[in-house]
Amino acid sequence: MAVSESTDRGLYAASMEVRHDCSVGNLSRKLPDLRIMQWSMSHREIFQATGPDLQLQAFREAVVSQFGGRHMYSTAEGMVLVTEEACHAWSGEGTTISAILSSVGVWDIPPIVYRDGWESWRVIAWSDRSIREMFAEIRKIGELRLGSLRPIENLETEQMMLMPASDVFTGLTERQSSALLSGLRHGYYSVPSETDIRRLADGAGLSASTFSEHLRKAEARILQNLRPYLEAYAMRAPGELAVAEVGHASVPRSRGRDVATSESP
Repeated sequence: MAVSESTDRGLYAASMEVRHDCSVGNLSRKLPDLRIMQWSMSHREIFQATGPDLQLQAFREAVVSQFGGRHMYSTAEGMVLVTEEACHAWSGEGTTISAILSSVGVWDIPPIVYRDGWESWRVIAWSDRSIREMFAEIRKIGELRLGSLRPIENLETEQMMLMPASDVFTGLTERQSSALLSGLRHGYYSVPSETDIRRLADGAGLSASTFSEHLRKAEARILQNLRPYLEAYAMRAPGELAVAEVGHASVPRSRGRDVATSESP
C-alpha cells in the first residue's frame, strides 16, 4: 500500500503482522488452527486461545512446560491461561518486538494476536517517522506485512478508546469481581443462560440474595466505568443514542428482583 512521506508531528496509528523466530510465534506455527491472544501484565502473560480441542490441549501443555502457569478456565470456544513468568516475543538473535518498539518511541495496544505463526500488532506513535523506523528494524529480524498507517484525527476520542484495565475495574471489590467471574465461567451470561443465581451462590457458599447483590454491584460498577467509552463509541457509530426515550421507558425487573421474588414463600 502507498503511504505518504509526511513526518509532521502528530499521533499516528499502525497495524501490522510480523513473523519471526519467537517462542509463541513458533508455537503458533505448529498449531496453525489456533487463534491466540496475549496480554502482558505484572511480569506475567495472559493467553486466550480458541480452536480445535487437540491443538488447545497441545498449547496448554506447551505454555505450562515452557513458562509455568496454569489453566485458569475454559470458555465455549477455548481456554484462558496465566503464566508464572513473562515470555517475551524474542527473536533468535535475542531481539524482541517490544524492545524495538521502545527503542524508536512506539508503543503497542494489546492484545497481540497470533495465527499460523503470524503475530498481529496495533501500535501508536507521535510521528510516522518513528513507525517507519520500527518497520525497518523489524524487517531485520523477520517478515513484515503492513496493514495500515494513518494519522489519528480525533485525538480525544481515540485516546478514550485506548482503555486501560485500571479504568474498567476501578472500585470493584474482590467479592464483586469473584461473583462476576463465577457468572462468566459458569455460563450465567450465555444466551440462553447455562446456570442461575442459586447455583452460583451455592458454589460460593453464600445466600442467593447476597451473591446477587455482589453481582449487581459488580455489573453496575463496570458499566459506570465504561460509560465514557460507551458514549464515545455511540458518537462514532451510526445513529444517535436515544437517551430521552430510555429515560421515559418503563424499568424492567433486575435479576436481583427476580431472585428476591423467587425466594418469597
